[in-house]
Amino acid sequence: MRIQRATPVNDLLARIIFLLVPTLLVCYFLLWNANQYYTILNNQVWQQTLYVAAGMCGAAVLYGFRFRFLPTIALLYLGFYLVYKGLDAISIGEFDFFFISVQFKVFTITFLFGWILAYGFIRLRFFSIFIAALFLGCCILLISRRSEMFFPDSNKDLLLQFASVVAPIILFSVYIIFTSELIRSYKDKNQSFWWYITRRLLLFAGLCVLLLGIVIFLNQKEIKETIAEYGGGGKDGKNSMLKKNKDNTFDLQQYTKLRGSLGRSNELLFAAHINNFFPDSDVPNPLYLTAFYYSKFDTLTETFERDKHIPANDLYEPDPSQIPLFFPKQDSSVLKYALTEHFRKTIEIEVYKKELSASSFIAPSTSFFVQPITIEKDFQHEFRSAYRAKSYISELNSAYFVYNADEPQVRKFQEQRFEILRKVSGYAGVDAALMKYYTYMPSDAKFNRIKRLADSIAKGVQLPVDKVLAIRDYFLGKDENGKPIYSYTDNPGVPDIPDASKLQYFLFENKKGYCAYYAGATLFMLRALGIPSRITVGFMTVDRSNKNKGWYWYYADQAHAWVQVYFPGYGWLDFDTTVGNDDAQQSPAPDGTPPMQPPKAYLAGDGLVTSVDTAGKLVSLKMSRMVYHDKEYNLQQPVQVSLDVSIASIVKDSTDVALSELQNGDSITAVSYAEVFKNLTPANSETGIALIKRFPSPEPIDEIHIKRSFKQKENNTAPKETIERATNWKAIAIASLAVVLFIIIVILLLPRFIYGYFKMRNNLSKNTQQKAYWSYRSAGFYVHQLGYFKEQNTALQHAQFIDKTFDTNFASFMVVYLKMKYAKQALTQQEENIVQKFLPAFISRLKTQISAGYRFKAFFKVFRSIAFFGVGEE
Repeated sequence: MRIQRATPVNDLLARIIFLLVPTLLVCYFLLWNANQYYTILNNQVWQQTLYVAAGMCGAAVLYGFRFRFLPTIALLYLGFYLVYKGLDAISIGEFDFFFISVQFKVFTITFLFGWILAYGFIRLRFFSIFIAALFLGCCILLISRRSEMFFPDSNKDLLLQFASVVAPIILFSVYIIFTSELIRSYKDKNQSFWWYITRRLLLFAGLCVLLLGIVIFLNQKEIKETIAEYGGGGKDGKNSMLKKNKDNTFDLQQYTKLRGSLGRSNELLFAAHINNFFPDSDVPNPLYLTAFYYSKFDTLTETFERDKHIPANDLYEPDPSQIPLFFPKQDSSVLKYALTEHFRKTIEIEVYKKELSASSFIAPSTSFFVQPITIEKDFQHEFRSAYRAKSYISELNSAYFVYNADEPQVRKFQEQRFEILRKVSGYAGVDAALMKYYTYMPSDAKFNRIKRLADSIAKGVQLPVDKVLAIRDYFLGKDENGKPIYSYTDNPGVPDIPDASKLQYFLFENKKGYCAYYAGATLFMLRALGIPSRITVGFMTVDRSNKNKGWYWYYADQAHAWVQVYFPGYGWLDFDTTVGNDDAQQSPAPDGTPPMQPPKAYLAGDGLVTSVDTAGKLVSLKMSRMVYHDKEYNLQQPVQVSLDVSIASIVKDSTDVALSELQNGDSITAVSYAEVFKNLTPANSETGIALIKRFPSPEPIDEIHIKRSFKQKENNTAPKETIERATNWKAIAIASLAVVLFIIIVILLLPRFIYGYFKMRNNLSKNTQQKAYWSYRSAGFYVHQLGYFKEQNTALQHAQFIDKTFDTNFASFMVVYLKMKYAKQALTQQEENIVQKFLPAFISRLKTQISAGYRFKAFFKVFRSIAFFGVGEE
């Protein structure tokens, strides 16, 4: 059916409703942001939006009557100018005039902006494309610059926030172009114009939402990374070196990507006691804590990554949460890969975790031993788990040596280390595979620029340590005004050129960055000079207090990356070239009281309870595993032992319970700090069973930790704990897509459903009158769906037209039907036969006259089916 053109009034109303009103909503959004930026606007968003609306309405009416643009805008400008001069003449004081003039200028600008918008939409064909591009660019710029406002809640799904903010802007840009062309191309002089416009806009909106949803879903990873790149979601660990787990604990990221911003939070993660002091003094010697190393670099994404197949792997990485309490786990094989000969010693560290993941393991490099320990009950509300570790460290490693600081005292202290390392003149004799791996440089041409910079920095320098110091001094350099050339920032930004290297941008242009930038730049400059190096990830140690010597408190913003450099004979040594970060040096709150360290556990045994004597305070235990003096003994068969629990604390789920809570079959860990075990030392090569025979009976026990019994595990009928799961956007998208496809299929099959319903009612008719009615409706719908419309004709005239076209008996049936409906006369037998036999013969005849392909396509025309019900019945 041909759509007729609309009158100018309909055209004008359509442009106001479908173009100007949506554009006014976007103007409100832009004005709201402008008011946040400029206080001179006086935060009058609604008032300024009304100014724009007034300009739109005036221009729409004026240019709807085909007035010319230049004369009208000139007259309008002249009128505003005269009013401005009039205000100047009647103002009382200078301050009053300034205030009034500012308000009038705001009115003038917003009114004229609305005026120009309306003119463009009314008179210019391609104006909608210009406005779509302008508004889309402005909105995206605002969102990227003010991401903290549009993505405020890092606890909510970032993709959902993105869709709710960006999707309307994209939809508006596409909508305004589509609607403008739709109104221009199709104009009708009657009400069908409005139905035509509305239904096409609804279909277009549904299609756009579906396609945009699919695009967002397919690109959700890239979208999240881009938002994070520009600062969105960076707060509270969303975009940092830490990742937040589902149980609200933190882990270090397994990779670090150079980003435009680094999110930081100040949660207390853990406290640690490092038993490392300067010789013959009680002055603490703090050490950086290592988690793992980055030794690979993805040049495309500029991401530092781990490599589990590094040569001479000296990384010890146990999971403390999977080790039984007080049972040690060690791997001394990593020590041979520490590649060290001089200035080495073993130190101990105790780590008490608060928000750090129970599975995380950190210790000074190079660690080789871990043992989970208990937390004194007064501190169990603050700390979740704890372990003791041992590390084989270099005496040349110290936080005081690592700091990239320019304080004279620290620099003098560091020189002692450097003098020793100057004994290393080169890397002759070092394993070729190790040198190749740790001096590898990407083949990208842009890294040649870094090599040239490194060569210029180390020009004339011979010794490896002096080359390292030359790079350190380069980052500490100052300009001619005495200001630092390089500075620390968590928000270094990104290059203006898309896909440009952030590392190059930091090193040669911006010269601002956080630890990953300094570590990465140092890594490649050292490797360019032939010095083996790697990036180490862990925590910066800061000695903030003299009250509790050896105790250190670690906050989330102390997660850190620095460089380790290999020196033959001395191993891997820490060098931190990051310039001062005062935020990480200062704690967000005063350090608390350190937990009381538990006494040394001489005996820890695992097993099953066989009997409990509450009166005699005795427990019989079938011991299956035992640790004695930090050595684990393998028991071939469980050994029955008697425990004296008269002074023991019985602990279940971190809570003290009575001895009566202990039941036969319970799995427990028994711990003893008794002096009798301290003096009962094991003999060389003594077996566990032989050692148990020398124990006093009953064995004095200080703590019993109850685990879940086998019976509880087998018969546990308690409801499962509800685990909060992250939103499964993939499942939601698939389900949404399935629902949309189902709805589309149902809509497309609607004509067939309607025709099927008519036929069913015809077949189920109980009398001739019902049969005649439903045959009439079925036949009428069928020919209407095929495109033969009744329009202004009577039912009989329409039937005669169908008979003439297809040689059917539709008119004979209609005469009988009209007689029955209006004359209220009884039908003859012949007329009843016509009613009974009409529909099957009629449909069969049409099928022979009209091709199956045409009929198949015609029954997908949904709007044609809906229009049938607007045709009057007879």
